[in-house]
Amino acid sequence: MRSKLSHVAFAGVSLFACGAVWVGCGGSSASTGTTPDGGGVTTEAGTTPEGGTITDSGTPDTSTKPDAAITGPYLDFQFGNCPAFTACGGDPTGLWKVTGGCVDDTIFAGAKMQCPGLTVTNPVFQARGTVLADATTITRKTDVKFTATFAVPKACKDGIGAGTTCADVGTAIMLGAGLMMATCTDAVGGAGDCTCEVGDTTLDNTTDMYTTAGNVLTTGTGTAARTFDYCVMGSEIKYKETTAKTAVPAQFTLSK
Repeated sequence: MRSKLSHVAFAGVSLFACGAVWVGCGGSSASTGTTPDGGGVTTEAGTTPEGGTITDSGTPDTSTKPDAAITGPYLDFQFGNCPAFTACGGDPTGLWKVTGGCVDDTIFAGAKMQCPGLTVTNPVFQARGTVLADATTITRKTDVKFTATFAVPKACKDGIGAGTTCADVGTAIMLGAGLMMATCTDAVGGAGDCTCEVGDTTLDNTTDMYTTAGNVLTTGTGTAARTFDYCVMGSEIKYKETTAKTAVPAQFTLSK
């Protein structure tokens, strides 16, 4: 973290993307790695969530490998009090598409603890893409997006330093939390508070080795290893990350 605003714990926001669809944390740009088809990753500016399954150009994907480009509508994740998760293991192999999930509102707990009075409104978490698992490797082509409005109290702004403006707060959020966008303006009504429109997009196009043991799936090895509780039921797989340093309070759903 490169800013005093990191003490407000905005980093918890960007971690959502790192926990999605078995990804390795690649920041707010396309991650690189070995893929079976050498395809790139693209985004759809201005796309609105429509729900349903992901398709290319309106036609169902019946291929046995990830799409060359990530297309189709973003799918909304639920936000709030997520249901209890029960791991059951199973066979994770196959081509899976992101179809939904849930992000618990405790994802902002750290930020609110470090900045008393901080409020978060209109949080939107969305994702799209595919995950291909064979017997030993997982290949991801995923696109995860987050937006929200932060109301930052004057006390937190002043804590950055004397003379700090709301524009400075936005810059500090982007630098400190690694978010792509944070535009902060003076809050209506004065009092020195800031209203910040924040957002981030994480693209992933990587391949990792993986193993399973019981109800736990592990990607990578050594210090790069990440663990996930998971459950395969028919054509659907659900999971949540349990890695101590990167896990976020979220559940993810993919379908064949």
